[in-house]
Amino acid sequence: MMHSQSALSRRTLLAGAAAGVLAPLAARAQDSSPVKMIVPFTPGTTPDLCSRLLAPVWQKRFNRPFVTENRPGASGMLGMDAVAKSAPDGGTLLFGTSTMLTIPFVYAKVPFDVLTAFAPIGLMGTTNFALVVHPSVPANDAREFAAWVKAQPEPVQFASPGKGTFHHLAMEWIANLTGLRLAHVPYKGSAPALQDVIGGHVKATIVPLHVAVPLAADHRLRILGATRKERDPEYPNVVPLNDSGVRGLDADAWYAVWGPKGLGGDQVAKYSEALRAALADAEVQSALRRQGVQAQASTPDALARLSHEEHAKWGALIKTIKLPQE
Repeated sequence: MMHSQSALSRRTLLAGAAAGVLAPLAARAQDSSPVKMIVPFTPGTTPDLCSRLLAPVWQKRFNRPFVTENRPGASGMLGMDAVAKSAPDGGTLLFGTSTMLTIPFVYAKVPFDVLTAFAPIGLMGTTNFALVVHPSVPANDAREFAAWVKAQPEPVQFASPGKGTFHHLAMEWIANLTGLRLAHVPYKGSAPALQDVIGGHVKATIVPLHVAVPLAADHRLRILGATRKERDPEYPNVVPLNDSGVRGLDADAWYAVWGPKGLGGDQVAKYSEALRAALADAEVQSALRRQGVQAQASTPDALARLSHEEHAKWGALIKTIKLPQE
């Protein structure tokens, strides 16, 4: 009997030791599974480019694959919903933009709360935009544009990549501050909207400043001013619209990373630290600048505060202009 008990004790100890060895091995195996970086917009958009820039940096840091997955639709709502419903285990992240915060004001039915369904990880950067017009428009700045618009018998049309996008709402804000009558023409993406302005079919639009500058140099568009209140250090010769007739305008788009609600504090801290480290790298900063993004890191708490502020700001504008919900 003693021999049997001793053998049983040894087997128990060996089983316990094996479990102790296998547990970290299992954890390491689990950690090697791909992390889905969900972008709720089409390939080629700024959040998509940001995710694809960060993927190899994080893959090297964590020795784990990071894969961008585009899930466009409904102004970002479809991709956001996928992240909101994902397990909060660090295996799914959301790469989005500030315009996602306007979804509840644009759509009557949203299956999640934009402010509470996601765990903030950190800001990636910001993009300055510009008001541009077709060269046939007799205006060189915002004041001349306003005078021309007010002289037209019908509202002047402007293009955007869709209802509720930054491009759309920034133009509505300009119209609201200046009392202009403008008519929104939504497109299914930035490229067709921009092409119709270049072709003269629509007279104006809002585009990223780094996109506008070379087109203006080729005389395909004319820049009337930038949406950010401060002068852009990359393009100091472009006058802010706030200084040329659109007093009070101060808007740029920003890009950030979130996880699903319930993501553990250790996971949030891990990704937040990795994001800040990547954004401090000179090569990453340079790559972002080429895409018109000024690298700007933040803590999770700072992103949460910014999200609440932007949600309130754009929500107030949408209520003021009485934008109908879909």
